[in-house]
Amino acid sequence: MEGCQMKKGVMWITLVLAVFLSASKPAYAEEAPKGLGPGWFSLDGSVGLLDKKIDEGRSALEKALFGISISGFLDTSYTWSSNHPAAAFDRDISGRYFDQDHNDIVFNHFNLTLEKPEKDWGVGLKLVADFGRTAELLREATFWGVNKAKGAGNGGEPSAELREAFLTFTIPIGAGLQVKGGKFVTLMGTEVIPAPGSPNPNISRSYMFNLAIPFTHTGVLLSYPVASMLTIMGGPVTGWDDPSDNNRSPSFHGGFTFTPAEAFSLTTSIMDGPEQRHRSGRSRFTISNVATIKATSALTLFLEYTYGDEEKVTASLRNATWQGVAGIASYDWTDRFTTALRAEVFSDSDGVRTGFAHDVTLSELTLTGAYKFTAKLLGRAELRQDWANKSFFSKGDGNSDRNQTTLALQAIYAF
Repeated sequence: MEGCQMKKGVMWITLVLAVFLSASKPAYAEEAPKGLGPGWFSLDGSVGLLDKKIDEGRSALEKALFGISISGFLDTSYTWSSNHPAAAFDRDISGRYFDQDHNDIVFNHFNLTLEKPEKDWGVGLKLVADFGRTAELLREATFWGVNKAKGAGNGGEPSAELREAFLTFTIPIGAGLQVKGGKFVTLMGTEVIPAPGSPNPNISRSYMFNLAIPFTHTGVLLSYPVASMLTIMGGPVTGWDDPSDNNRSPSFHGGFTFTPAEAFSLTTSIMDGPEQRHRSGRSRFTISNVATIKATSALTLFLEYTYGDEEKVTASLRNATWQGVAGIASYDWTDRFTTALRAEVFSDSDGVRTGFAHDVTLSELTLTGAYKFTAKLLGRAELRQDWANKSFFSKGDGNSDRNQTTLALQAIYAF
């Protein structure tokens, strides 16, 4: 108990000290997108013509909607596991969430995003709706009035989910204090629920994304640029994937982004508060640290360390801890072809996050290749190897193994 409190104290002090950092270097500014160069598998002469027509239609629709921007994407994939999980496991691949379906071609996503910046109306808005298999799984992970664990849905969920719905406005104090209120994705972790034009480097998600952190929050988030290189965020939220407060005691979500140079940024975010239903005295604390390093114009590195603990959450009312470390190296061989290599180790010391009967350590190595057939059509292939220190991975009808190999294919069309 005292050890957990000490660790939390150190984490909070780290956040406070970050506020007093200062530097004169400008924050990173993205370059305008450029046209793709020629490629052996280019479809610019066929699908590329459709890209232009869709852009023209979208522009006309945006004007009719008073300048509200419209974007989104379509996503379909296929994943195969060497363990052949069968009916006894609902054919689910162990340790996965959004890519859990074995040997099925899955329509993951039709995403529709509507957004309006503050500068036009004085109040900004964003609505993100998901349709398809991802929407079903995201809805199962969200506590819409039901107390259940992530991934423990009863199936049959509607194939539609409101991922984000929030308003923003800026109070003219100093450099401007932005207020965001509503339902929004978490600040935590390297990976995200895919957004238009912004997929994760790999097809499959890491264990830390699936198990160690929340997906979304509902509440208020304040954001203030202390300096050109430092922004701090924080505010009350109803909880961990929970649009309603399950114990009448809100949690705190916040952190900071530190960008001392164009080639480096560090984002540290925390979640702290009670998350057990009707129990306001048992705190869950999680901290996520993500460093993004632009090593060269072609090579980008992502490094993450996440730690969490929760009080009296095990069957014997003991405290539980979980933590993980991961690294991703993404290399642009050309403006069309990219590879990404991810390595990760995740430890669930008390089996609370994995639902495993004992403590378990999971690790994985994932290689993904991506090719842009057009500026909007992306094809990807992935090879992943998973390991565990115990027989964690479902295999066949009722067996389990310490190893698992998966292959995946994916096509994404963004608009």
